[in-house]
Amino acid sequence: MIETDCAITFHGRTYTANGAMVTDKWIIAYMANDMKSVTDWHGETLGNAKVKTSWATPTSDRCYQVECNVNGITYTGRTGGGGMIYKGKAKKL
Repeated sequence: MIETDCAITFHGRTYTANGAMVTDKWIIAYMANDMKSVTDWHGETLGNAKVKTSWATPTSDRCYQVECNVNGITYTGRTGGGGMIYKGKAKKL
C-alpha cells in the first residue's frame, strides 16, 4: 500500500509528503499521539502498536522502540514519539 493525496497548503504554498507505505518487508507510517497505534497521513489507524523500550537522545526528547501489527505482519522499528514518523522492518519469526 502506498498512500496518495498527502498534501497541505499553508500561506499559499503546497507541501507534499509521501504518506504511509506498507509492504510485507517494511513500513513507514505515523505514530498516533497515544503511542498505541500507527496511522496513515490522514490519521486513519493502520494497526496496533506497543512501545518495547525508550531512551534519551541528544537531539530529541526520547527515541522509542515499537512493535506494531499491520495486516497480520509484526514490524519492529523506531519513532521519535506521538505524531512522528515510524519506520520499521518485518519481524523475523
